[in-house]
Amino acid sequence: MGVKKIKTGFFSFSCCEGCQFTVLFLDNFMKMVDKMDIQYFHLLKEKNKNTRFDVAFVEGAVTSKVQIKKLKIIRAKSKFVVALGACACHGGIPSMRNFIENKKLEKYVYNQKTLKDAVKATGIGEYVEVDYYMYGCPIIKKEFVDFVNNFIKGKVIKELEGPVCDECPRRGKNCYLIEKKICLGAVSRRGCDALCLRENVPCVLCRGPCPEANLSSEINLFKSWGLDKKDILNKISKFKNVDT
Repeated sequence: MGVKKIKTGFFSFSCCEGCQFTVLFLDNFMKMVDKMDIQYFHLLKEKNKNTRFDVAFVEGAVTSKVQIKKLKIIRAKSKFVVALGACACHGGIPSMRNFIENKKLEKYVYNQKTLKDAVKATGIGEYVEVDYYMYGCPIIKKEFVDFVNNFIKGKVIKELEGPVCDECPRRGKNCYLIEKKICLGAVSRRGCDALCLRENVPCVLCRGPCPEANLSSEINLFKSWGLDKKDILNKISKFKNVDT
């Protein structure tokens, strides 16, 4: 008798769908598919909305009242909900629209009808209970595989704690902060294995701030270098609206 497959759904709201493509591009994607009974995944043309899900992976920020209603329906039909990627976790790139006046949005991007339905761009946790946050822009392949393999066994992996600095190959030797270059690894959630830093690119906070992050101190440090506060806030708020 075979192992019962988990009924799975992949849903998206305001996003580029990069996290779902990350799933599709897994080296062992077919093995993952064999372990799941995928009921909804529009990139695969699977669209059975009427089922109930063991786990729903939700990508994208919530940016409209219609999306709020759809999200609540998904939550009601799902035993377990995963926020998939930066947009679903904390607003991501779509949250940049929160700093732009509606008049400008109307002129360059949105039509009048869309703006009337619009709400502040946020992560899905603003409206429903989230059981697991899978951070990153996009998500890390290994974390997704580990999550699914453990979920099938009835286990949920623990979200990693601590900053990206804990994983950084530059730590203690050629830190960007010592060079007075903006790097947000000290306040960003770890779990990405410092991929950007290994390619000599400073951390941009795509995984969002870690719970113990001292953003005020980070901003004051950058200001002490003579950097403009507006520019600093633009960098810190690229993936999440940060209260400082």
